[in-house]
Amino acid sequence: MESKARLNIVDYSTIVYLLLTTVLIFSYFNKIENPMFHIFVRMGFFGILIASVFIRNNSFKGKVNMLASLLPLAFLGYFYNETANFNHLFLNSYDAFISQIEFEIFNFQPSIVFSQIFSNYWFSELMNFGYFSYYLLIFFIPVIFYFKKPEHFQQMLFSLLTSFYLFYLFFIIIPVVGPQFYFQDSLGEFTPQGPFGFVISFIQEVGEVPTGAFPSSHVGISLLLGYFIFKHFRKYFVFLVIIISVLILSTVYIKAHYVLDVIASILVTPLFYYISNKLYIPFTNPNRNI
Repeated sequence: MESKARLNIVDYSTIVYLLLTTVLIFSYFNKIENPMFHIFVRMGFFGILIASVFIRNNSFKGKVNMLASLLPLAFLGYFYNETANFNHLFLNSYDAFISQIEFEIFNFQPSIVFSQIFSNYWFSELMNFGYFSYYLLIFFIPVIFYFKKPEHFQQMLFSLLTSFYLFYLFFIIIPVVGPQFYFQDSLGEFTPQGPFGFVISFIQEVGEVPTGAFPSSHVGISLLLGYFIFKHFRKYFVFLVIIISVLILSTVYIKAHYVLDVIASILVTPLFYYISNKLYIPFTNPNRNI
């Protein structure tokens, strides 16, 4: 981490996404609901980002500096939900296409049948925990890198955020809402069975919107974080593999994703890492003031 830097490459990643989506808003101003609201939010995010740069550059220590460094992660929830306002601008939903392919492959809908066959209380709780663990990974792995591997923290965070932004651009360009919305009328009302079931039910009710299914960012981001753990904390990797495996299964089990979303994510995540790594390399020169 370079304490003398003004804006670092992580800041630039967020600013580029803000600028790209701002251009999108102005380009389709009359087709987006409440476009000025999205513009004002971006202005607010930019101001918060500059404030975090001020905190970092004034040598605040410990938790304050860490929270300032991780601040862009707090924007992700809004950016994700916002793609639902943009994903109708280019193409119509591909859910019918993807669900038809899955039916032709399996002769049934995996996202529906999976939870019907494995409806046991404890298995259901395991799946819901797996899905919830995604949010824990996004927060705790960067924190671990900040304190235990500070020399690799910036690259890890840059790769994480850049991959998120690339997923969000995918969601905007290729609209897929996922089984929970596409099959909503035929699924009936879901009754959570346990603590994690209630948590995931609440998250889906409050935080989920019809967007962001293809490819699965849950799967992709988890695989990316798994790679960084494998590379720098290998003794914990086996434990993380178990969690990620459950997480991947859970995305289909709770009907957040189609199987094809998972497969697509496994294919594109290495590409996203490659892109972020290629972008990061020019900024690794310690003599360069970013």
